[in-house]
Amino acid sequence: MQNAQHPYGALTPDTVIDAVESVGLFSDFRQYPLNSYENRVYQVGIEDSAPLIVKFYRPNRWTSEQIQEEHDVLLMLKDQGVSVAAPLSFHGQTLFEHKGFFFSLTEKQRGTPLEAGDLDQLFAIGELIGELHHATESWQTQHRPNIQASGHIQQSSEFILHSGFLPKKLTSGYQSLIQEVLTLTTKTQQNSPAKVRFIHGDCHRSNLLNTDNGLVLLDFDDCRMGMAVQDLWLHVSDSDAKQQQLSELIEGYESHHSFDTRELDLIDVFMAERHIAYSAWIAERWADPAFPTIFPHFTGEDFWRQHVGDLEEMVRQWGKWR
Repeated sequence: MQNAQHPYGALTPDTVIDAVESVGLFSDFRQYPLNSYENRVYQVGIEDSAPLIVKFYRPNRWTSEQIQEEHDVLLMLKDQGVSVAAPLSFHGQTLFEHKGFFFSLTEKQRGTPLEAGDLDQLFAIGELIGELHHATESWQTQHRPNIQASGHIQQSSEFILHSGFLPKKLTSGYQSLIQEVLTLTTKTQQNSPAKVRFIHGDCHRSNLLNTDNGLVLLDFDDCRMGMAVQDLWLHVSDSDAKQQQLSELIEGYESHHSFDTRELDLIDVFMAERHIAYSAWIAERWADPAFPTIFPHFTGEDFWRQHVGDLEEMVRQWGKWR
């Protein structure tokens, strides 16, 4: 299992305040940690002003060029009127470094979480993603990796197999299941359109906020090149109503940008990829003390039996999105 020293041990409350003040702001020393697993995010009070959100990027995950590329597209989207939470600029910069941590600041967004399966909200989500994809139609990332699903599945499953978390009694069945998933993935990708474009990359419900001015899209930390459907399918919350939910999403999307429905066949690929990669991500981050607290059942056999069972069900349901 992983024993590497976790990267946030040096991110003390004083370091947070010092980082914020290093850009020329004056803090009132109030800070409140916000829900974030991969990075660390805080609301920090500012003297005689509204509090700001400061995001500290996980060390050694992205280069400064990769983070700046994220910032550049967010500023471009904001200029075009797309509702996103863009980084603030100080002295002509949006990305800063303090004591080994890259960080950025944004305005605090006030709103409420979205409700799973709400058809009106799904239409609005589709609209916002359609706006995003229309505005970035010609955008090409230069520094962000274009992750291939089959390679990501292979890499993540290998990490799981060598991590020590998967019970030995499940290993043989898991290996066979991964091979079946990879075969299905290859076949599905060969028969689907291959138009790669800029995507948010992690567009689930928690990365959207319902404000008085409409939806706001948050956290482009995983933005990259990919397929349009990858920004849509995570909003399908009920397998029994998936056709209706997809219909609302696509109808909203196509009010701003065309959608190739052949991409729906790829949902099975991306669902399996995310399921496998998610468990590998927890295993890889286990040395971060936040992870054992957030995922206390990860080391138990029940977790892994559920993981394998869910993957088996995905294989059984493969090819039923259209």
